Amino acid sequence: MNEQLDDINPAAYAPYRNPREYITSWTDKIWITRGLGHLKDHYAQDVKVHTCYGETYGFDHVMKNSIQKMVAFPNRGGGHDDVIWEQRGANGFVSAHRVFNNATHLGHWTYGPPTGKDWVNRGMAHCVVVDNKVVEEWVIRDEYAVLQHLGLDPYKIAAQLAAHSPVLGKAMDAGGEAAPFAGRIANPVKAGISGARPNRYVAECEMIAEMFENVWNGRFFDMVPRYFSDTIVCQTVRLRRVMGIAPYQMELMSLLSFIPDAQVEIRDFVVHESPDLGLRIGTVWLLRGTYCGSPVYGEANGAPLNILGSSHFEVRNGKVIREVRIFDEIAVMAQIIKANGGAIEAGA
Repeated sequence: MNEQLDDINPAAYAPYRNPREYITSWTDKIWITRGLGHLKDHYAQDVKVHTCYGETYGFDHVMKNSIQKMVAFPNRGGGHDDVIWEQRGANGFVSAHRVFNNATHLGHWTYGPPTGKDWVNRGMAHCVVVDNKVVEEWVIRDEYAVLQHLGLDPYKIAAQLAAHSPVLGKAMDAGGEAAPFAGRIANPVKAGISGARPNRYVAECEMIAEMFENVWNGRFFDMVPRYFSDTIVCQTVRLRRVMGIAPYQMELMSLLSFIPDAQVEIRDFVVHESPDLGLRIGTVWLLRGTYCGSPVYGEANGAPLNILGSSHFEVRNGKVIREVRIFDEIAVMAQIIKANGGAIEAGA
Protein backbone atom coordinates (compact mmCIF):
# COMPACT_ATOMS: atom_id res chain seq x y z
CA MET A 1 0.00 0.00 0.00
CA ASN A 2 1.18 3.55 -0.69
CA GLU A 3 1.00 4.47 3.00
CA GLN A 4 3.94 2.13 3.59
CA LEU A 5 6.07 4.76 1.81
CA ASP A 6 4.81 7.62 3.96
CA ASP A 7 7.40 7.31 6.74
CA ILE A 8 10.45 6.68 4.52
CA ASN A 9 12.59 9.50 3.19
CA PRO A 10 12.55 9.10 -0.63
CA ALA A 11 16.31 9.63 -0.60
CA ALA A 12 16.62 6.14 0.91
CA TYR A 13 15.63 4.55 -2.42
CA ALA A 14 16.33 7.35 -4.93
CA PRO A 15 16.45 7.66 -7.89
CA TYR A 16 13.86 4.89 -8.02
CA ARG A 17 10.14 5.15 -7.31
CA ASN A 18 10.06 2.76 -4.38
CA PRO A 19 12.20 0.16 -2.56
CA ARG A 20 11.06 -2.66 -4.85
CA GLU A 21 12.29 -0.83 -7.93
CA TYR A 22 15.51 0.09 -6.09
CA ILE A 23 16.28 -3.61 -5.50
CA THR A 24 15.24 -5.01 -8.89
CA SER A 25 16.71 -2.22 -11.04
CA TRP A 26 20.20 -2.17 -9.60
CA THR A 27 20.31 -5.97 -9.43
CA ASP A 28 19.63 -6.13 -13.17
CA LYS A 29 22.07 -3.29 -13.81
CA ILE A 30 24.85 -5.29 -12.15
CA TRP A 31 24.07 -8.86 -13.18
CA ILE A 32 22.23 -8.57 -16.49
CA THR A 33 24.14 -5.70 -18.12
CA ARG A 34 27.36 -6.55 -16.20
CA GLY A 35 27.77 -3.18 -14.56
CA LEU A 36 29.81 -4.44 -11.63
CA GLY A 37 31.16 -0.97 -10.98
CA HIS A 38 27.67 0.05 -9.87
CA LEU A 39 28.10 -2.14 -6.79
CA LYS A 40 29.87 0.79 -5.14
CA ASP A 41 26.74 2.88 -5.66
CA HIS A 42 24.61 0.47 -3.68
CA TYR A 43 26.84 -1.23 -1.08
CA ALA A 44 28.33 0.56 1.93
CA GLN A 45 32.11 0.37 2.25
CA ASP A 46 31.75 -1.49 5.57
CA VAL A 47 28.86 -3.76 4.46
CA LYS A 48 28.40 -7.02 6.38
CA VAL A 49 27.37 -10.05 4.32
CA HIS A 50 26.15 -13.14 6.18
CA THR A 51 25.84 -16.48 4.44
CA CYS A 52 25.19 -20.08 5.42
CA TYR A 53 28.96 -20.69 5.59
CA GLY A 54 30.37 -17.60 7.25
CA GLU A 55 30.51 -13.89 6.75
CA THR A 56 32.53 -11.20 5.07
CA TYR A 57 33.08 -7.57 5.89
CA GLY A 58 33.57 -4.68 3.51
CA PHE A 59 32.82 -3.75 -0.08
CA ASP A 60 36.01 -5.29 -1.47
CA HIS A 61 34.77 -8.81 -0.67
CA VAL A 62 31.50 -8.12 -2.49
CA MET A 63 33.35 -6.99 -5.61
CA LYS A 64 35.86 -9.88 -5.57
CA ASN A 65 33.17 -12.51 -5.12
CA SER A 66 30.91 -10.95 -7.74
CA ILE A 67 33.49 -10.82 -10.52
CA GLN A 68 34.43 -14.47 -9.90
CA LYS A 69 30.80 -15.51 -10.07
CA MET A 70 30.13 -13.49 -13.20
CA VAL A 71 33.01 -15.17 -15.03
CA ALA A 72 31.85 -18.61 -13.90
CA PHE A 73 28.23 -17.93 -14.91
CA PRO A 74 28.37 -15.12 -17.51
CA ASN A 75 24.78 -15.53 -18.70
CA ARG A 76 23.33 -15.57 -15.19
CA GLY A 77 19.79 -14.26 -15.24
CA GLY A 78 16.49 -14.99 -13.65
CA GLY A 79 13.27 -13.47 -12.50
CA HIS A 80 12.47 -11.36 -9.48
CA ASP A 81 9.88 -13.55 -7.79
CA ASP A 82 9.17 -10.90 -5.17
CA VAL A 83 10.56 -8.06 -3.11
CA ILE A 84 8.92 -7.89 0.31
CA TRP A 85 10.03 -4.55 1.76
CA GLU A 86 9.31 -2.65 4.94
CA GLN A 87 10.46 0.56 6.59
CA ARG A 88 13.41 0.56 9.01
CA GLY A 89 13.81 4.06 10.38
CA ALA A 90 13.18 7.31 8.52
CA ASN A 91 16.03 6.77 6.07
CA GLY A 92 15.97 3.04 5.52
CA PHE A 93 14.15 -0.17 4.73
CA VAL A 94 14.64 -3.92 4.72
CA SER A 95 13.96 -6.00 1.62
CA ALA A 96 13.35 -9.74 1.37
CA HIS A 97 14.28 -10.32 -2.27
CA ARG A 98 13.42 -13.72 -3.78
CA VAL A 99 14.95 -14.65 -7.12
CA PHE A 100 14.65 -17.59 -9.49
CA ASN A 101 18.17 -17.90 -10.95
CA ASN A 102 19.38 -19.57 -14.13
CA ALA A 103 22.82 -19.76 -15.72
CA THR A 104 25.35 -21.88 -17.59
CA HIS A 105 28.60 -23.00 -15.93
CA LEU A 106 31.10 -21.57 -18.44
CA GLY A 107 34.03 -20.55 -16.22
CA HIS A 108 36.04 -21.72 -13.21
CA TRP A 109 34.25 -21.54 -9.88
CA THR A 110 34.50 -22.91 -6.37
CA TYR A 111 32.95 -26.10 -7.72
CA GLY A 112 35.72 -26.66 -10.26
CA PRO A 113 36.32 -26.14 -14.00
CA PRO A 114 33.42 -25.31 -16.31
CA THR A 115 30.95 -28.10 -17.03
CA GLY A 116 29.04 -26.29 -19.76
CA LYS A 117 25.78 -27.31 -18.10
CA ASP A 118 22.75 -25.20 -17.25
CA TRP A 119 21.33 -24.81 -13.76
CA VAL A 120 18.38 -23.18 -12.02
CA ASN A 121 17.71 -22.52 -8.35
CA ARG A 122 16.01 -20.17 -5.94
CA GLY A 123 17.76 -17.73 -3.67
CA MET A 124 16.83 -15.12 -1.12
CA ALA A 125 18.66 -11.94 -0.13
CA HIS A 126 17.57 -10.15 3.03
CA CYS A 127 19.04 -6.62 2.82
CA VAL A 128 19.08 -3.67 5.18
CA VAL A 129 19.32 -0.40 3.26
CA VAL A 130 20.19 2.83 5.09
CA ASP A 131 20.73 6.16 3.34
CA ASN A 132 20.56 4.50 -0.08
CA LYS A 133 23.23 1.87 0.68
CA VAL A 134 23.05 -1.81 1.62
CA VAL A 135 24.70 -1.97 5.04
CA GLU A 136 23.94 -5.60 5.91
CA GLU A 137 22.80 -8.62 3.94
CA TRP A 138 21.80 -12.22 4.66
CA VAL A 139 22.06 -14.51 1.62
CA ILE A 140 20.50 -17.99 1.39
CA ARG A 141 20.64 -20.10 -1.78
CA ASP A 142 19.56 -23.59 -2.79
CA GLU A 143 23.04 -24.75 -3.80
CA TYR A 144 22.07 -28.43 -3.89
CA ALA A 145 19.90 -27.72 -6.94
CA VAL A 146 22.88 -26.13 -8.70
CA LEU A 147 25.11 -29.14 -8.09
CA GLN A 148 22.37 -31.53 -9.20
CA HIS A 149 22.02 -29.75 -12.51
CA LEU A 150 25.79 -29.55 -13.03
CA GLY A 151 26.17 -33.28 -12.35
CA LEU A 152 28.61 -32.69 -9.46
CA ASP A 153 28.87 -34.73 -6.27
CA PRO A 154 27.32 -32.62 -3.49
CA TYR A 155 29.19 -34.56 -0.79
CA LYS A 156 32.58 -33.80 -2.32
CA ILE A 157 31.72 -30.12 -2.65
CA ALA A 158 30.43 -30.04 0.94
CA ALA A 159 33.69 -31.64 2.12
CA GLN A 160 35.68 -28.95 0.33
CA LEU A 161 33.58 -26.24 1.97
CA ALA A 162 33.99 -27.90 5.36
CA ALA A 163 37.76 -27.61 5.01
CA HIS A 164 37.84 -24.07 3.66
CA SER A 165 35.51 -21.49 2.22
CA PRO A 166 37.56 -19.81 -0.51
CA VAL A 167 34.81 -17.60 -1.89
CA LEU A 168 33.21 -16.61 1.38
CA GLY A 169 36.36 -15.81 3.33
CA LYS A 170 36.00 -17.29 6.80
CA ALA A 171 36.06 -21.01 7.52
CA MET A 172 32.71 -22.30 8.67
CA ASP A 173 32.37 -22.98 12.38
CA ALA A 174 29.70 -25.64 12.76
CA GLY A 175 29.52 -25.53 16.53
CA GLY A 176 30.32 -21.91 17.20
CA GLU A 177 28.26 -18.80 17.60
CA ALA A 178 28.95 -17.16 14.25
CA ALA A 179 27.46 -13.69 13.96
CA PRO A 180 24.31 -14.69 12.02
CA PHE A 181 23.49 -17.09 14.84
CA ALA A 182 24.54 -15.07 17.89
CA GLY A 183 22.00 -13.98 20.49
CA ARG A 184 18.30 -14.78 20.64
CA ILE A 185 15.74 -12.31 19.36
CA ALA A 186 13.39 -11.41 22.20
CA ASN A 187 10.37 -10.54 20.06
CA PRO A 188 10.95 -10.47 16.29
CA VAL A 189 7.43 -9.14 15.74
CA LYS A 190 8.69 -5.88 17.25
CA ALA A 191 12.39 -5.95 16.33
CA GLY A 192 14.60 -8.47 14.58
CA ILE A 193 18.05 -8.60 13.04
CA SER A 194 17.11 -5.78 10.67
CA GLY A 195 16.00 -3.46 13.49
CA ALA A 196 12.73 -2.20 14.93
CA ARG A 197 9.59 -2.84 12.86
CA PRO A 198 6.81 -0.29 12.31
CA ASN A 199 3.63 -0.92 14.26
CA ARG A 200 1.86 -2.53 11.30
CA TYR A 201 0.64 -6.06 10.54
CA VAL A 202 1.29 -7.12 14.13
CA ALA A 203 -1.51 -9.69 14.21
CA GLU A 204 -0.33 -11.26 10.96
CA CYS A 205 3.24 -11.59 12.23
CA GLU A 206 2.02 -12.99 15.52
CA MET A 207 0.06 -15.62 13.59
CA ILE A 208 3.20 -16.74 11.76
CA ALA A 209 5.20 -16.71 15.01
CA GLU A 210 2.52 -18.84 16.65
CA MET A 211 2.62 -21.24 13.72
CA PHE A 212 6.39 -21.70 14.02
CA GLU A 213 6.06 -22.31 17.76
CA ASN A 214 3.15 -24.74 17.56
CA VAL A 215 3.87 -26.62 14.32
CA TRP A 216 7.67 -26.50 14.02
CA ASN A 217 8.69 -26.47 17.69
CA GLY A 218 5.66 -28.12 19.26
CA ARG A 219 5.37 -30.77 16.52
CA PHE A 220 1.59 -30.22 16.39
CA PHE A 221 1.43 -31.01 12.70
CA ASP A 222 -2.33 -31.50 13.03
CA MET A 223 -2.53 -27.72 13.59
CA VAL A 224 -1.36 -26.98 10.04
CA PRO A 225 -4.97 -26.36 8.85
CA ARG A 226 -5.31 -23.60 11.47
CA TYR A 227 -2.68 -21.52 9.68
CA PHE A 228 -2.66 -22.79 6.09
CA SER A 229 -5.24 -22.99 3.34
CA ASP A 230 -6.49 -26.40 2.23
CA THR A 231 -4.78 -25.73 -1.09
CA ILE A 232 -1.49 -24.56 0.44
CA VAL A 233 1.40 -24.66 -2.03
CA CYS A 234 4.94 -24.99 -0.71
CA GLN A 235 7.97 -24.54 -2.94
CA THR A 236 11.25 -25.53 -1.36
CA VAL A 237 14.76 -26.86 -1.99
CA ARG A 238 15.74 -28.87 -5.09
CA LEU A 239 12.74 -27.17 -6.75
CA ARG A 240 10.32 -29.43 -4.90
CA ARG A 241 6.67 -28.39 -4.86
CA VAL A 242 3.86 -29.81 -2.76
CA MET A 243 0.19 -28.87 -2.59
CA GLY A 244 -2.39 -29.61 0.08
CA ILE A 245 -2.37 -30.12 3.84
CA ALA A 246 -1.04 -33.70 4.00
CA PRO A 247 1.81 -33.15 1.50
CA TYR A 248 2.72 -29.94 3.31
CA GLN A 249 2.83 -31.75 6.64
CA MET A 250 5.09 -34.45 5.21
CA GLU A 251 7.44 -31.93 3.56
CA LEU A 252 7.94 -30.14 6.87
CA MET A 253 8.29 -33.42 8.78
CA SER A 254 10.93 -34.51 6.27
CA LEU A 255 12.93 -31.39 7.05
CA LEU A 256 12.75 -32.11 10.77
CA SER A 257 13.35 -35.86 10.42
CA PHE A 258 17.14 -35.58 10.18
CA ILE A 259 17.32 -32.99 12.98
CA PRO A 260 14.50 -34.26 15.24
CA ASP A 261 15.67 -32.39 18.36
CA ALA A 262 15.64 -29.04 16.54
CA GLN A 263 13.99 -25.83 17.63
CA VAL A 264 13.42 -22.94 15.25
CA GLU A 265 14.01 -19.28 16.08
CA ILE A 266 12.58 -16.43 14.04
CA ARG A 267 15.33 -13.91 13.34
CA ASP A 268 13.36 -11.33 11.39
CA PHE A 269 10.00 -10.33 9.95
CA VAL A 270 9.33 -8.10 6.96
CA VAL A 271 5.80 -7.46 5.67
CA HIS A 272 4.46 -5.79 2.57
CA GLU A 273 1.02 -5.47 1.04
CA SER A 274 0.32 -4.33 -2.50
CA PRO A 275 -2.73 -4.39 -4.79
CA ASP A 276 -1.05 -6.70 -7.31
CA LEU A 277 0.51 -9.30 -4.99
CA GLY A 278 -1.48 -8.95 -1.78
CA LEU A 279 -0.05 -9.49 1.70
CA ARG A 280 3.33 -11.22 1.97
CA ILE A 281 5.39 -11.92 5.07
CA GLY A 282 9.11 -12.65 4.81
CA THR A 283 11.01 -14.37 7.60
CA VAL A 284 14.57 -15.31 8.36
CA TRP A 285 14.79 -18.30 10.68
CA LEU A 286 17.43 -20.42 12.36
CA LEU A 287 16.94 -24.13 13.01
CA ARG A 288 19.24 -25.42 15.75
CA GLY A 289 19.72 -29.07 16.67
CA THR A 290 21.85 -32.12 16.03
CA TYR A 291 22.14 -34.59 13.18
CA CYS A 292 20.67 -37.44 15.20
CA GLY A 293 17.70 -38.58 13.11
CA SER A 294 17.04 -39.97 9.66
CA PRO A 295 20.28 -40.59 7.66
CA VAL A 296 19.33 -38.16 4.89
CA TYR A 297 22.94 -37.03 4.45
CA GLY A 298 24.76 -40.21 5.45
CA GLU A 299 25.03 -41.91 8.83
CA ALA A 300 23.78 -39.74 11.70
CA ASN A 301 26.72 -38.55 13.81
CA GLY A 302 25.20 -36.11 16.26
CA ALA A 303 26.81 -33.12 14.56
CA PRO A 304 25.58 -29.76 15.87
CA LEU A 305 23.66 -28.00 13.11
CA ASN A 306 22.82 -24.36 12.58
CA ILE A 307 20.52 -24.12 9.57
CA LEU A 308 19.91 -20.59 8.37
CA GLY A 309 16.77 -20.40 6.27
CA SER A 310 14.06 -18.13 4.97
CA SER A 311 10.35 -18.56 4.33
CA HIS A 312 8.12 -16.18 2.41
CA PHE A 313 4.41 -16.52 3.16
CA GLU A 314 1.55 -15.27 0.99
CA VAL A 315 -1.52 -14.64 3.16
CA ARG A 316 -5.16 -14.43 2.07
CA ASN A 317 -8.18 -14.18 4.36
CA GLY A 318 -6.13 -14.92 7.45
CA LYS A 319 -4.40 -18.06 6.16
CA VAL A 320 -1.21 -18.84 4.28
CA ILE A 321 -1.92 -19.89 0.71
CA ARG A 322 1.73 -20.17 -0.41
CA GLU A 323 5.11 -20.63 1.23
CA VAL A 324 8.51 -20.50 -0.44
CA ARG A 325 11.08 -22.07 1.91
CA ILE A 326 14.81 -21.98 1.17
CA PHE A 327 17.85 -23.24 3.06
CA ASP A 328 21.23 -24.51 1.91
CA GLU A 329 21.59 -28.28 2.11
CA ILE A 330 25.26 -28.11 1.11
CA ALA A 331 25.93 -25.99 4.21
CA VAL A 332 24.12 -28.61 6.30
CA MET A 333 26.22 -31.39 4.78
CA ALA A 334 29.42 -29.41 5.33
CA GLN A 335 28.64 -29.13 9.04
CA ILE A 336 28.01 -32.89 9.23
CA ILE A 337 31.24 -33.68 7.38
CA LYS A 338 33.24 -31.25 9.54
CA ALA A 339 32.04 -33.10 12.66
CA ASN A 340 33.48 -36.26 11.08
CA GLY A 341 36.87 -34.63 10.83
CA GLY A 342 36.38 -33.98 7.12
CA ALA A 343 35.61 -37.59 6.24
CA ILE A 344 32.63 -38.40 4.05
CA GLU A 345 30.63 -41.31 5.45
CA ALA A 346 30.52 -44.44 3.34
CA GLY A 347 27.27 -44.76 1.48
CA ALA A 348 26.76 -41.01 1.40
